[in-house]
Amino acid sequence: MILVIDDEPGITELLADILEYHGHPVMVAHDAREALRIIPLKRPDLIMVDLMMPSVDGLSLALTLRHAPDTRGVPLIAMSASDSALKLADRVGDFDAYIAKPFENDVLVALIERFTPVPS
Repeated sequence: MILVIDDEPGITELLADILEYHGHPVMVAHDAREALRIIPLKRPDLIMVDLMMPSVDGLSLALTLRHAPDTRGVPLIAMSASDSALKLADRVGDFDAYIAKPFENDVLVALIERFTPVPS
């Protein structure tokens, strides 16, 4: 299961549609608080985090996820429309991969499948 965390409902809906079409079950959270409430219910196999969110940004959330027992070792992918945010996330080093918005569907799916094979 892939957890998509983004404050823009249009983005979460698009990502869920693309990933589910390619056989990946998806859960969605629209902020850090919702994500942290969802994670104990079903441990995700991969987490996609928008870097630019209100309240708790994606970098702070990634730090929390890296040290939480429920998500330690779960691959984290940073998403952002901002090149500078993606570069900062790369320097911080809490993410396993990065994808720029807007993304191409085939690039997104290939990135996801590097970390999470298609369920059979």
